[in-house]
Amino acid sequence: MDDTSTKTPSPSHGTNSITVPDNLGDILNAERHRLELKDTRYSIYAKQLEELEKRLSQGRFHLAVLGQVKRGKSTLLNALLGEDVLPTSVIPLTAIPTFIQYGEKRLLRVRYNDNRPDTVIKGEPLKWLNKQLMGFVTEDANPRNEKGVLQVEITHPAEILRDVVLIDTPGIGSTYRHNTEATMNFLPQCDAALFLVSADPPITEVEVAFLKEIKNRVTRLFFVLNKVDYLTESERETALGFYRTILTRDAGMNPDTRIFTISARKGLLAKESGNTEQWVESGLSEVFDHLIAFLAHEKSRVLKEAIGRKALDVFNDVQLQAELEIKALELPLTHLESQLALFDKKIAEAKQQRVHAQDILSGDQKRVHEQLETYINSLRAPVREKLTSIADAAIAASPDNPEQAAKQAVAEAIPAWFEHELGTLSAKVDGEITALLKNHEQRADELIESIRKAASELFDMPYHAPKGERVYTSERKPFWVEHAWESSISPISSEGVERFLPGTIRASRARDRLKRQIDTLVVRNLENLRWETLQNIDTAFRKFSTDLDTNLTLTIEATHGAVRSALAQRKQHGESVADRIMELKKTSTEIQGVINRFETV
Repeated sequence: MDDTSTKTPSPSHGTNSITVPDNLGDILNAERHRLELKDTRYSIYAKQLEELEKRLSQGRFHLAVLGQVKRGKSTLLNALLGEDVLPTSVIPLTAIPTFIQYGEKRLLRVRYNDNRPDTVIKGEPLKWLNKQLMGFVTEDANPRNEKGVLQVEITHPAEILRDVVLIDTPGIGSTYRHNTEATMNFLPQCDAALFLVSADPPITEVEVAFLKEIKNRVTRLFFVLNKVDYLTESERETALGFYRTILTRDAGMNPDTRIFTISARKGLLAKESGNTEQWVESGLSEVFDHLIAFLAHEKSRVLKEAIGRKALDVFNDVQLQAELEIKALELPLTHLESQLALFDKKIAEAKQQRVHAQDILSGDQKRVHEQLETYINSLRAPVREKLTSIADAAIAASPDNPEQAAKQAVAEAIPAWFEHELGTLSAKVDGEITALLKNHEQRADELIESIRKAASELFDMPYHAPKGERVYTSERKPFWVEHAWESSISPISSEGVERFLPGTIRASRARDRLKRQIDTLVVRNLENLRWETLQNIDTAFRKFSTDLDTNLTLTIEATHGAVRSALAQRKQHGESVADRIMELKKTSTEIQGVINRFETV
């Protein structure tokens, strides 16, 4: 494979840039295998390179497609794939996403919320795949997700999927409001989203309201006006102007926002027939070129540079460890022992600073817990009032069976309300945690670098400042969680006994019973919301703390550990020192050759 390189600027390191070899994946793979063959002290570096290699191979662009039922969402996705993979029925979808990713064979994989094994279905013939898919993602075949599906994944050999993961989402603004809320909570996990409308009917108030809610949740949002093949050129310009006016005036979008005009139906026909001219006429060629070819490649370039910088740090750490051990093996024994004593003090100081940092981290975690409790408590009165109001309205509208009507109305309202609050709360907590951990991250990096600097100074070696930032801090892998909000009110009823009482008395008694049961539902669902969020908070802080301890331990082992190992070898196996020095110099030379490919410009 060609070993050409590209120079890319670094937004976080001033004007410096590095050359990232085009065959970065091959380099990571080769050096990982080489380090695995060395002694166990280098196995951790092999593991780091393996993780970077995996991250590079999985860094595909994630594009979600949004829209109401009958806007042509599934047809658009099918056109990009080149065949009818997704069902194009007008039946509403469940709150379950469909991930479409690359694979040599057509397969359908269904993942569940519990411990059931995945259901894997071969996708040949294509109509069979389509039919099986409908059994899991439509409200008709899987009402309110009674099958407990977490997500559905399709593998397909379409070339577009080599760079892009396409994500089909439930239709927004349908009868099932919880679908819309779940979709909005999912969007921040995507790299971009396409919002699809069509000329007939024009954009609706529901769609405008949805756009207002999501515009700050999506990294990049693009708009597509579908079914323009049914319009004359004049009608197309009128529809496009109307659409842009609504987006700008009512949805608060930037007036310069790009709007693509397409015919998904014509695009699908063009793909199926191999008609290149018709593909261009459909408008999907432009969508592909801009959104997929450009944005996916842009993400690939940015990710490649980030991983290249991190890989360079790993290679520099390998060389630092090898050179430190060489230096320790070559120094006069008395000088080595005196320098090591100074280094011992630095390590002890660093460990003490780590204890102090842990105390601050624990304090911040506790403060986030307190903020969560305050927020949950603030929701009790509003949700109780809202559910009571819904129950009262249902009772007034159904005098013959007031209690049953109220139960049904409350049950339908709860999933959407709590899904919305989950999204609001998650965004609030994520922002707070991100800000807090950013400060901790800076202090942690300074602590770790102080050890490397001390090693370089004490043993008279060149110091290489890190080139890369943390590759994984901003990693966002699309996920979907179906939250089981408790929405059923106790089936115990006194309606049979009370059927002979006057209607006003029956309604009054029903209200009293419902009020008590609503209080119970509020408590239980708020506890679910609190618990779900609390787990996310603790997971974030725990992962950060673990990563810090791991990185600190690795740094100490690579520096202090290397020197102590050399000292022990000199005292116990003096005759083999020369062989060890030769082996280490070979390792250093090999790694230097790799480092030279990442020359700083």
